[in-house]
Amino acid sequence: MKVRTAGRGHECDIVLEHASVSRVHVHIEVTDEGYLEVKDAGSANGTFLNRNGTWIRVKKVILGTQDRLKLGELEVPMEQLLATYGSHDRVQLREGYSVRGKPLVFDQTFINQQKPKIVLENPRRNPLTGNIEENR
Repeated sequence: MKVRTAGRGHECDIVLEHASVSRVHVHIEVTDEGYLEVKDAGSANGTFLNRNGTWIRVKKVILGTQDRLKLGELEVPMEQLLATYGSHDRVQLREGYSVRGKPLVFDQTFINQQKPKIVLENPRRNPLTGNIEENR
């Protein structure tokens, strides 16, 4: 599928009129599996992902259903990114995401709940960040 762009420039597929957004801020692609992937295009003010309640600067990321994305200081709705591919293309957000490269493990209550609970194997709390992490 064609690579889409988002930024302040009028040549972008998603035009974002905000001073903190670069002319071409990110490239948006679809992986072979059909997931939405965002790559920072060397923007001045960065691309930020909110996952597990923390904003982190990213260069490349596959987006999940619970993620939030900021280009510079502007938060961009996931629906706006998905809409660039239209309804006829098979594009989706990842249902879960991994912790340190290991997939999340879901129990049966996750499948049956509207607000599912994520279950990690051998979780621990990082003493520096406070985030729950997968043990190695």
